[in-house]
Amino acid sequence: MRWIIVALPLAALAGCNTATPYPNGSPIAGARVSANPYQPGTDRYCREYARQTAANDYQGRVDRSEDSFGARAIKAQSARRDGGRAYRRCLARGR
Repeated sequence: MRWIIVALPLAALAGCNTATPYPNGSPIAGARVSANPYQPGTDRYCREYARQTAANDYQGRVDRSEDSFGARAIKAQSARRDGGRAYRRCLARGR
């Protein structure tokens, strides 16, 4: 009985480290809803930070029920630019 008390909370936390794709999809390649698993200050960390920033920016701007294909493409391009700026900021902080 005690093992159930210990195992149940551990089982509930088992999925916390998995990378979940954005629920409505994202045009940002590799974007996932998850914590950044890389060491802060590294190039990989900054790339993941930039990808998450771009995807979050896109998700905040897009209105799937109202926006046309062209409007979504422009918003995706703008989100990628914001991700690029986030990457450069992250690298500058890591030095």
